[in-house]
Amino acid sequence: MRVLHVLPSNKISGAENVVADIIAMFRGEIEMVYTSPRGTIEEALKDREITYLEIESFDIGHLKKIVDFVKPDIIHTHDFKASILVAMSEKDIPIVSQIHVNSSDLTKVNLKTLLYRMCSRRFSKVITVSSSIMENYIFRDSIKNKTTLLSNVLYKPRVEKLISKDLQDYDFDFIYVGRLAYQKNPERIANVASLVLKNIPESKFGVVGEGELKARMIEIFEDEGVIDRVTFTGNLPYPYKALKSSKALLMCSRFEGTPITALEAMSLGVPVVSTPVDGMRNIMPNSTLFSDDDIKLAKNVTDLINSNKFHSKHSMLVENEFNELNNIDQYKKTLTEIYEQIL
Repeated sequence: MRVLHVLPSNKISGAENVVADIIAMFRGEIEMVYTSPRGTIEEALKDREITYLEIESFDIGHLKKIVDFVKPDIIHTHDFKASILVAMSEKDIPIVSQIHVNSSDLTKVNLKTLLYRMCSRRFSKVITVSSSIMENYIFRDSIKNKTTLLSNVLYKPRVEKLISKDLQDYDFDFIYVGRLAYQKNPERIANVASLVLKNIPESKFGVVGEGELKARMIEIFEDEGVIDRVTFTGNLPYPYKALKSSKALLMCSRFEGTPITALEAMSLGVPVVSTPVDGMRNIMPNSTLFSDDDIKLAKNVTDLINSNKFHSKHSMLVENEFNELNNIDQYKKTLTEIYEQIL
């Protein structure tokens, strides 16, 4: 069996890590190829020893060339754009469409939701990583009979392998890792982090990532008088060492699927302080570090930094939850059954 994974992004992020993990965990069992536009993703996949083919331009003509070259038995698409493009370009090969993010525009009639509905007739299977994606999709009736919920897991050997590649040292007390974009609510991250930095005058905060709202974050930190204790690292190819060195991961997302960064933190025993969005509640059902109140979020981070006892308790809790949740064998079994059924 040969599976072609198609993604529209040219850099490593949540969904891209999921796909790289899928290919790694099936190595030697199912032949898989990753294709996307060229960018920093190429080097990231090389370090993960993932077979990668560049798609010169993300359009129907260039996608057909990749498909003709790979000759896959199944095309596994990731996100709406890739799913729609493949459905419009390929008429015979079975398609698995996997949706990774529960975005707010799923509830509305718009070009994306209409095109996905139209193209869904070509999908042999639809995979969602959280139940809310299916619940919120306005045209869910068109795909409900072919949809499977498959929450993301983390291939921990990837983290263990790549953490050693980072030769930098970090002294962050707490950290944010992710895109500086609307979904992740970076303005709120900056407001909560500023409260923590004021609570603990010697503390330091690391921001790992890039995005269109970076300037707004800087502005907030400057207004709050704490910019001197905030470090913007930009995108790190291997953020795991910086994450592991921190006492807490701060997240304030407006919506999530199954957040890979949170799973990575949990695997490293790093407590996660977060807004109680659906994807977070699913992976950390016993956490008491969720809140929709900025002052409470800041207090949780402050307590994790100040109290070794409090930190140890929550570090052990997230590790235990990760080990219970992260069932690689069951994940592989489910995905294998999906592939076999559609063939």
